[in-house]
Amino acid sequence: MATSVLSPGLLPIHPQPQPDELLSGWIVAVARANWMKVHSLCNRLGGNQNTVWNRDVDRMAPPAVLAKLSKLTGVPEERIRACTLAHLAEQIDVDHHPNGNATWLLPLGVWHRKRLRHGVQFCPICLGMDERPYVRRSWRLAYYTECEHHKILLMDRCPSCGDAFNYFRGELGVRAKVEAERLNLCVKCGFDLWGSPMERFYWPDWQLTVATRTLHLMNNFGWATLENRTYEPAHELLLVIRQLIRVMSSGNRAGQLYDAVAGAMWPEGCDVLSERGRDYERRSVLERHRLFGMAVWLLMDWPVRFERAFRYSGIQRNSLTRDMKVIPTWYAEQCAKALDW
Repeated sequence: MATSVLSPGLLPIHPQPQPDELLSGWIVAVARANWMKVHSLCNRLGGNQNTVWNRDVDRMAPPAVLAKLSKLTGVPEERIRACTLAHLAEQIDVDHHPNGNATWLLPLGVWHRKRLRHGVQFCPICLGMDERPYVRRSWRLAYYTECEHHKILLMDRCPSCGDAFNYFRGELGVRAKVEAERLNLCVKCGFDLWGSPMERFYWPDWQLTVATRTLHLMNNFGWATLENRTYEPAHELLLVIRQLIRVMSSGNRAGQLYDAVAGAMWPEGCDVLSERGRDYERRSVLERHRLFGMAVWLLMDWPVRFERAFRYSGIQRNSLTRDMKVIPTWYAEQCAKALDW
């Protein structure tokens, strides 16, 4: 919804952020609604001191930029901050560094105004059906790999040219062009992303399907449930899921846990990892989806599956907690029993 009441200091039209809208995507929407080039609006926001597209503005969220946006649109500054990844990192309680890598947040690989990595996912159906197509904040979460509405795997690149989802570059480089195409069109080759081949992923049983889809939304609540257990705060469960993913994708002996779990889940045969030892956030959508679900599977029927997989894999006990800065009590107690399994 956009309002167009003229007030001192406000832009003529100031669209309100939509549910779960990402800051950078909303900046694009504000510019287009006011018939401005995105770069022109960003110059008003930060000038040369706070460049917007030469950095990951969703992670850095410069206070000066947020304050200026609030003055131009009339949207409260705190509401605008809720569109940032800094706010999302607080919700899932992970260490957030404006520069460098961050747990669970997809990297963009910013180089000037280019994006060297595919750090923004998208659902082609959402982009095609939205009245005003917009970029979701959750699409930057590494473990959010399936659209909660359409139950298809997200995508992170144009299927035609392979380019990243660079939604902010619609009119960049063409001086006379102000009105850009809808966000569902690839800015490089013009391919309609709504026509992308859509892929569904089927887990071995419906219980795991429900569990993974529920946990994708845990950042919205502050707590999480898995079978008949409740984890409060939710980030404790995320810590353990992350550790199990790290162990399974390890390049050393600990990586045998992946083979043990995959063999139990798909006895007829399973896909191998494209690369051992690679960071979770730098993997493909499909591999991230599979690794997250495998970690959740290990935590179901607790602790029976966990114990069996540990015994079958033959990995060392200290692999289960290695490099964990914080170890939830329930997980630490179970790992301490490993010698008795």
